[in-house]
Amino acid sequence: MKVLIISGFLGAGKTSFIKAMTKATGKNFVVVENEFGDVNVDSKILSQDEIKIYELTEGCICCSMNMDFSLSVLTISNTLNPEYLIVEPSGVAMPSRILESLKKIEYHEIKLLSPVVIVDAKNFIEQRNFYPEYFNDQLNSAGNIVLSKSENLSEEDFKEIYKILSPKNNINLNLNHYSKWDILKWNELLNRDLAGNIIIERSELPDEKLSSYTLSKFFVNSPDELIYKLEKLLTGYYGDIIRIKGFANNKNFNLSFSAVNGIFEISETENYSGEGEIVIIGENLNENNLNNFLIPA
Repeated sequence: MKVLIISGFLGAGKTSFIKAMTKATGKNFVVVENEFGDVNVDSKILSQDEIKIYELTEGCICCSMNMDFSLSVLTISNTLNPEYLIVEPSGVAMPSRILESLKKIEYHEIKLLSPVVIVDAKNFIEQRNFYPEYFNDQLNSAGNIVLSKSENLSEEDFKEIYKILSPKNNINLNLNHYSKWDILKWNELLNRDLAGNIIIERSELPDEKLSSYTLSKFFVNSPDELIYKLEKLLTGYYGDIIRIKGFANNKNFNLSFSAVNGIFEISETENYSGEGEIVIIGENLNENNLNNFLIPA
């Protein structure tokens, strides 16, 4: 079970974001609301004794639990065992405390993802000024910032807001509203662990013939070199590659890239602080050739 904390100040739009994520990905999520008290969801109770489960939207259910939070998460894992558990804290919650509680129960069956904070693009300055303790804890606990109420903002508007927010250096910034994201962007959000590393989905390895190759330090000198390497990887010499994803960066650029069915996409990304990484999935992968090609001599 992968656990994703989605925080945000009161009225930021956390539930709207979760609904959009459900629709865009087609995945089923269980959502547990933490520190809300009573949950006012007018819908049919589905099941369980200690867990009250309410239908929130198609493919997405909401749980209200009256017990220690880490025990609540273990109970959900043992009884419902969803692929994803979304933790939606109150708008005046402290996600850092929730994260510390969840770290104590993380093991191979429970994996913590890089948390998301929803920031209200219209009201964030006022919220931060009046409630800095809550707002800053939400911002500093997150690994991804999503600006809500930003459908009509330009990329420059996004950058200006991030400049004002001044988040930590290793946080992932998005430069458009989530309604404009493609499926690769959503999947990236759902497959990053706390350290920011890409997690290989079991669903991406449906056939016994498929295998994966991962390189945690991937370096290129220029965007042109990245294009060259992606083109070479897709020639078939290194195996029948069906999926590539990762990051490449140095002092001059910061890029994310992906390839599906022979078509690759490269885009700028902000504040990626790793040493580059690449994940390759396919059939008959030649690891020696891949090492020789991708690892600098």
